[in-house]
Amino acid sequence: MVYVCEKCKFVFERQGEVSNCPDCGSGHIRPADEAERQSYIAGKQQAKK
Repeated sequence: MVYVCEKCKFVFERQGEVSNCPDCGSGHIRPADEAERQSYIAGKQQAKK
């Protein structure tokens, strides 16, 4: 699942329960919306090239 930190706006992917942002440590995270998820996937695919 893809998540977004509300504090630092870091977008990341994790399996299972997530309690803190891996970038800033904030507990203010939420599941990414569809647009954020698509942007994250596109960036991940671009990085593979």
